[in-house]
Amino acid sequence: MVKDKIKKYIIDTFMNGDGSIGDDDQLFESGIIDSIGFIKLLAYIESSFNIPLDISEFTIDSGSINGIMQLVNDKMK
Repeated sequence: MVKDKIKKYIIDTFMNGDGSIGDDDQLFESGIIDSIGFIKLLAYIESSFNIPLDISEFTIDSGSINGIMQLVNDKMK
């Protein structure tokens, strides 16, 4: 499942494999991901799921797992 893979990547990469995140937790506001981490996450999503993402498509609402999944699901259609 795409959501599980993205969540695992975030936990492994930005949380040193320790902890958990809720689907609606704000990744930026909570300090889990910063601007460089955001670019890494975009690159991971693009390469792992073969979908193009443009940073301009992301808004404050995209800063959670559910927000990211909405964009990913829209692109995969």
